[in-house]
Amino acid sequence: MKKHLLYFVIIITFSFSLFAQPDSRFRAFDWTLYRGAGAINSISEGYTYAYIGTESGGLKRFNVFGQVFDDPITTAQGLKENNVTAVHFDRQTGNIWVATPNHIQYSFSREGDWYPIELIFLGLSKYDRISQIGSSANYIWLKARSSFIKIEHTSGILVGIFPMPDELNIIWSSEPYRGQTELKEIFMNYSVMDGWLLNGDQFIDDLGRNVEIKTGLVGRHGNVWVGAEDGTFFHATTTMEAFYPLETGVANTDVSALHSDGEYLWLGSHDYVSSKGITRLNPRTNESYLYEFDGIINMMPSPIFSINVSEGELWAGGDGVILYHDFKENYWRTLDQTRGVPNGKLWDIYSDSTYIWLSSSSGIRRIERVTQRESPIGIEHLFDRIPVYDLESARNEIWIGSRSGVFVFDIENPQIRQAIDLGRKDFPELITRVTALDEFDHVIYVVGEMGIAKFDFDIRSWELIFPSTVYHAKTIYSMVVEKNHLFLGSSEGLIRINLNTGFMREYLFGFIGQVNDIVVDGKLVWLGTSNGLVKFKWKRDL
Repeated sequence: MKKHLLYFVIIITFSFSLFAQPDSRFRAFDWTLYRGAGAINSISEGYTYAYIGTESGGLKRFNVFGQVFDDPITTAQGLKENNVTAVHFDRQTGNIWVATPNHIQYSFSREGDWYPIELIFLGLSKYDRISQIGSSANYIWLKARSSFIKIEHTSGILVGIFPMPDELNIIWSSEPYRGQTELKEIFMNYSVMDGWLLNGDQFIDDLGRNVEIKTGLVGRHGNVWVGAEDGTFFHATTTMEAFYPLETGVANTDVSALHSDGEYLWLGSHDYVSSKGITRLNPRTNESYLYEFDGIINMMPSPIFSINVSEGELWAGGDGVILYHDFKENYWRTLDQTRGVPNGKLWDIYSDSTYIWLSSSSGIRRIERVTQRESPIGIEHLFDRIPVYDLESARNEIWIGSRSGVFVFDIENPQIRQAIDLGRKDFPELITRVTALDEFDHVIYVVGEMGIAKFDFDIRSWELIFPSTVYHAKTIYSMVVEKNHLFLGSSEGLIRINLNTGFMREYLFGFIGQVNDIVVDGKLVWLGTSNGLVKFKWKRDL
């Protein structure tokens, strides 16, 4: 019997190690997922960080000494879900414990190597949720709906289930706020900065909206931490008696549009309700600013599928509308079909000094910058009700990727041609359903139903470099060529192909989701995905 028990313990331990992280090749933060927090459910104070358990953004980490947010811990580091119901830092062992709807997980490093335990193995039902975690000298305590679970604090082995704890010296992290006396007195006596107010058990933000308090913690060294339902994190000290509201990072829960202007990354989302607006992110410092739909006049709420920033202007393509922002004059405007904006999803925007070119699910249009009205090209009827997925500029020509194929519009000598007529084509496959284009070093790359083809401007020749079977005929939504590497964004993740050797790497991790846009910035690849914004240190995997 003892031998069978030993085998069982070995199997369980091996299973925890096997599924501790998405891929053992990578260090904890080689992949980082940034997404909106949702409500803040739990707060715990560690040696360096205040750990913040959020509804949809995983575990946020606020550096107490630097007063900044470091990279969050999410499913990219091995959490089972990004919905964290409770978090606790155990000062006895230095371990951190995280509860999600179906698991309790712990990490010795407090970054990666997360060991999960299913809640059903601890005697909880699928309807139970861990709402608070605490620790004593030798045990971890989990507070569920109507019971307390006692587990060993280094292995997670179940010790017992109790109606009330059988220990007195338990240090608890924060719990859901229900008017607890200690916190209520603080809310009655403290003020709030940056235009916010406190009204009993609610905050009132700078736009006059009521924001419910979700949880609070009186920490060490005079710190007071509070989390709100909208994801705002508040920090106060018992000396100053004033709360300062802090944004926990990128607000977008998905990224359907990603654009780099050389200094900032610009993010737009399909779910514009949860994501709240358009985000400007400094990729060097991770500082972000949200242009919020609710707080800006003439900025109509809309899903965002494309963004272009140039000439001191921002153009964001939505569903039948364009959101326009003039940085110098600092105003927003919504342009609709009365100004020539095509009906349907605006999948790509290309700009020059005079015009804004729009590709959409229903065709192609051109808008004049000065008048902000349509300036007909003369080719619109050729793409009437035909999806145009991507636009690319090369040698004073506009390359148009559509369901019907690839077309080239000459700007100086206005005429349109099929791209296959530009030079020799020695492969029989048709170039159709072209979803992505990219030009690099006198070569333009095309992704379509046939696979990946390239056109060399110098020798005027087409070549099919990879058939679609190479990447299992997955739908490709985005593509970027960076020197000898080609990056593809698919419905299941990221694919990287070495153009010299043909060697392919597939990164089909569940935390990535569908890759809608790609930006390559030196050693970093930024992905706009259905799960949020993903940062990948890709050169560690060469």
